[in-house]
Amino acid sequence: MVETVTDEQLIHSYQKGEADAFEALYARYKNAIYHYFFRQVHSDGIADELHQDVWLNIIKSSSGFKRQSSFKTWLYKIAHNRLIDHYRQSSRQPLYLVQPAAQAESLTEETTETGQQIQTSDKPSNEPDEALQEQQISHALLKGISALPEEQKEVFLLHEKSGLTLQEIALISGSSLESTKSRLRYAVKKLRQHMKNLL
Repeated sequence: MVETVTDEQLIHSYQKGEADAFEALYARYKNAIYHYFFRQVHSDGIADELHQDVWLNIIKSSSGFKRQSSFKTWLYKIAHNRLIDHYRQSSRQPLYLVQPAAQAESLTEETTETGQQIQTSDKPSNEPDEALQEQQISHALLKGISALPEEQKEVFLLHEKSGLTLQEIALISGSSLESTKSRLRYAVKKLRQHMKNLL
């Protein structure tokens, strides 16, 4: 079954001309890559364009995957580079816009490698006051994430929402492991302070 086949086996099959293997990889990662872009640019149109560019790049450069890293790391490296290109080509700086709470994806309790927690809840509540408070917490956290410096924001989102390890993120961003750890640590510290000030 496709579910038991690894990413690396699938990309190897695609390199040999099996189109179904690409479709399986696309199905596994299409949502994750789209949301990676959307959390950075806060625009459906731009996120969709960047998302399509990444998969076209995968099609064109699939032979470039040499198993020196996991397929997931390679994929996010391509996505990271496309995002950097977008910022360089754009006359605008990265947009750190706060999305309306109604459009914000629900956030669950996040635990970082520092052992610290950024708490929110996506559990439904029967109490209007509790539901409003949870909405305010989610909105406040999204605002804090949006206000992070670009490098800290990317590390935080890749680690907490995309599930990448710090070592994988370091490879993706071309940074040292220590720098990556520091960025995550500062991001968590700023978010904790931001939440403390607002709530």
